[in-house]
Amino acid sequence: MRNDYKMQGKLVKISVEVEEQVAETLLEMEKFSKHTQSELSNTALKRFITHHKDFLPQGYKPKAQK
Repeated sequence: MRNDYKMQGKLVKISVEVEEQVAETLLEMEKFSKHTQSELSNTALKRFITHHKDFLPQGYKPKAQK
């Protein structure tokens, strides 16, 4: 399960604003789990995307990873 958090493929930086409690919780999760904030956030966003396809246009296909 620990490998589920490792990021693969090309990485890009994005900037987002989150609620203070979310940021504090993420920091504590990073300390406890030894996963980076990027790994935790990437995994959480991938899971969100998987469960909320209704937020995407119909027929959307992600670009293939190289």
